[in-house]
Amino acid sequence: MPRLSAIALVLIAVGSAHAAEKTLDRTFTVSPGGELVVDADGAAIHVSGNSGNQVIVHVVARGSEKDLANMKLDAIQKENGVSVTLRNGKLSWFSWGSWRSEQDIEVSVPPRYGIKVQTGGGSVDLRDTVGPASLNTSGGDISAKNVVGNVELRTSGGSIQADTIRGDVDADTSGGDVRLLHVDGKIRGNTSGGSVRCSLVGANRGILATTSGGDIELSLPRGTTANIDATTSGGEVTSEIPVTSTVRKETDLVGTLNGGGERIYAHTSGGSITVRAEN
Repeated sequence: MPRLSAIALVLIAVGSAHAAEKTLDRTFTVSPGGELVVDADGAAIHVSGNSGNQVIVHVVARGSEKDLANMKLDAIQKENGVSVTLRNGKLSWFSWGSWRSEQDIEVSVPPRYGIKVQTGGGSVDLRDTVGPASLNTSGGDISAKNVVGNVELRTSGGSIQADTIRGDVDADTSGGDVRLLHVDGKIRGNTSGGSVRCSLVGANRGILATTSGGDIELSLPRGTTANIDATTSGGEVTSEIPVTSTVRKETDLVGTLNGGGERIYAHTSGGSITVRAEN
């Protein structure tokens, strides 16, 4: 039987009959190789790593007593991991925004634990974890820092920032900037409404950077080997690393870096592309 400790589900009045707080605290002892799944209608979600063998869940929601009474909030242990669920129940369009700002989910996971997060309206933050991660939000920013494992990042209405990732990074947003920094792995960054900045550490395993409305900056070790294809419809392309080019124009650069290697593809419809050399 799984061990379960520190359980609390509390409804607390705050200030008036129309303001209340609902909390959930649960701790699960788990084995390596499991997966945390967080599924929320609308909440800010924070996931961090720990050095033990427990998944620790803390959830706080604030709103009217009526709305909280209709909300479904639970955290359970399954055979393959831990599942955290937050459902808002019967909400009107007028109350949706306040719910998003008043729900907060914090989870700590052990090493070698997968992470899958889905929220309908809030930011997602990931820190200091070991294991693959998939982070999705319909209306907020995403950040991931100091992660070992492949990372997938998706938002329909915010910016994405990943820093110090040892693994492949796949990032996509419809409405913000993309920053994928100090990545030791394959890189893909796309935005429909912002700039893209990528910096590589280690060997080039392939880079794709695309935007419909901003600049692209790629920072690469000076000795990076690659086949490069960089094109812009609204700016210029420059490189601090020498390129043996087959096509070289102000708006197009096609060729090889240091004899050729994995493909680097960069395209923007509304900005400049810069390749910077890092020592």
